[in-house]
Amino acid sequence: MNKPNPIFLSIEIVLFFSMLACSKPVSEEEIVNVSIAPDDYSTLSFQDFTVQGMTALETREDNLMGMDLRIKFSDNLIAVMDETKSDKLHLFDGKGKYLRAVAEVGEGPGTIQSLRDFDLEKEEEVLVLSPFEDKAKVYKVSKNGDLSELFELNYGANSFAKLKEGGFLFQGSYNLPFVKHRVIQTDNEGNIRQRYLENDYENQMLPMLERNFFPADQGLFMMEIFNPNIYLYQGDSLAQVLYADFGYYNLPSNFWEVDLMDSFGKINEDGFATFRAAFQQGSLMVIDIVVQKGRTVSKYILFKKGKEIYKLKADKDDDMLFYYPIGINRDEQVLFLTYRSILAKHAQEFPDTFSVDGLPKEDFDYPVLLQVKLIENL
Repeated sequence: MNKPNPIFLSIEIVLFFSMLACSKPVSEEEIVNVSIAPDDYSTLSFQDFTVQGMTALETREDNLMGMDLRIKFSDNLIAVMDETKSDKLHLFDGKGKYLRAVAEVGEGPGTIQSLRDFDLEKEEEVLVLSPFEDKAKVYKVSKNGDLSELFELNYGANSFAKLKEGGFLFQGSYNLPFVKHRVIQTDNEGNIRQRYLENDYENQMLPMLERNFFPADQGLFMMEIFNPNIYLYQGDSLAQVLYADFGYYNLPSNFWEVDLMDSFGKINEDGFATFRAAFQQGSLMVIDIVVQKGRTVSKYILFKKGKEIYKLKADKDDDMLFYYPIGINRDEQVLFLTYRSILAKHAQEFPDTFSVDGLPKEDFDYPVLLQVKLIENL
């Protein structure tokens, strides 16, 4: 198995967020305040989960990947980008059979200048974001690999999401003077219709490779690095819906007054927390929380099931079976990314909970997507 690079600065944390049931503007009283105090929530163990399905991603010598994967899926397509390389997009069918690599970065015909993000379109097509200088291009890629440019955007986007009602959201981070608003909304042709979150950060920021948009029943969650707030986009509105108090791991009060290039060593030594992802489907919400201190990365994964909240604690040095949540499917199963070798080790230790039956033995270790549910009586 290819080992992931040690703590690449796509800093990882996410937090719990309570879903709004309506589309009215959010008042200050409705913003959810949360913390990551050690005793806030009941702690889960492996035995509190049931693995209800597994999808092995077919792996060959030409598509070996590490653990830092960005994965998005639909009923019939799984798209994977290795964030340590970001040089191509790997497509699998819904059962994990490898289809092909698409949207390869290069200078020849049929290639793109850069690969930063992607999203799934209807009819088994993939949309790809390719930024350059202070602009970006959006491409459409068919399952067969055919590449066509949709539009060029006069905005330095780092990530994006296709909106169900049409158009896109783009996130440009804190890159002044090129990005004057951190989020914009466009139509299907890339014409800017709305601007959100004015950017007033004038210091130097390290380049980030982060995912900012995550699916929710009521719209899209938006989060960004070093920001303790989560926002919800719905009905042309982007509103704060959560504030996180990280306690000891809050950023220092002068963080936004200095260059990150100068201050990152200090905050990394002291430890800090920040968001990575949040997913919501029906009555279930999953939030991924990461604390980084030096070379140690700890993670809290929160599960909100109805009115109850549970916590799973994991360290990156563990065998990472339930470490990378990648989404929730329509059956409210949580999807976790792991590898066959990791699953096999847990199957030996906990044979009543885990199994590798049905997973092939191959020359290469390979990613496995677990479909997981919490047990009914916690």
